[in-house]
Amino acid sequence: MKRVAAALALFALAGCGLCGKKPEPPPAPPAPPSAAPATEQPATVELTAVQGEVQVLRGARGEWVAARIPLSLGLDDSIRTPAGGAATLRVGRDGAIEVRERTELSVRQLLVNRARFRVERGRVRATPGPSRVAVAFESSGSSAVAEASTGSFAVFNDGKGLVAVVAEAGEVKLTSAGGDTLLAAGQGARVLGSAAPAGEAVPRSVLLKVAWPEEKITRQVSVTLRGEADPGAVVSINGKEATVGPDGRFESDVPLEAGTNRIAVRSVDRFGRTADETETLEVDRRPPPVKARTEGWQ
Repeated sequence: MKRVAAALALFALAGCGLCGKKPEPPPAPPAPPSAAPATEQPATVELTAVQGEVQVLRGARGEWVAARIPLSLGLDDSIRTPAGGAATLRVGRDGAIEVRERTELSVRQLLVNRARFRVERGRVRATPGPSRVAVAFESSGSSAVAEASTGSFAVFNDGKGLVAVVAEAGEVKLTSAGGDTLLAAGQGARVLGSAAPAGEAVPRSVLLKVAWPEEKITRQVSVTLRGEADPGAVVSINGKEATVGPDGRFESDVPLEAGTNRIAVRSVDRFGRTADETETLEVDRRPPPVKARTEGWQ
């Protein structure tokens, strides 16, 4: 009986030789679940360098505090630079933004291949990197938006509705409510409020002329400086901003202290370029020596 049972079992495993049917194979094991596709992350912005007392604001309702590096910036975060200050932002893996002095900048949008910022006032210079994360700047008081994904470009906002853009390398798209234009390397344009972009020539050099006093030694407590700069330029004297008229002329009283006074004048034009002039004045307020009159004395 045991031999018969073993033979039947072997017959069943080998299939029915008489009917030509083979046993069905066992079901295949279930396939492992496929991994979910990786989600691309939005571009990052990081504050990597500061000069002077740079401040940062977290969100729209935060408080301005001293910036520390390195520092990641998110949506609605802002930075601002003082007179003589500056900051550098890294955008994505290899893009960069230079934030010049007296500038306030906020993060408005972060996408996978695009980062958009808002210039409240001041000057910025962007250099999108090889990873081609486009950098765009909107401006307070104007509908102008400048954007590029290669090359380099600079944007100036006077805080009163005037925006100037210059393409240093590559192409820059400049749009406004009034129209749009494409700037090639070396070209510049301005937008006033919501008007259409108007092309303008970029001067080869930065204009700065200062009428220095002829007398380099004085007893005065102050000196009045007059000069001329590019219209729309920001002129500072010893770090203090001077008022520049629509024609580029400026005038400012500079206090003097006893001894050596170094006076530094800097002009930053609307394209972010600088020009400097310095002069030294000596202040001597000692009373003149008294000479005794000896006539008639024996």
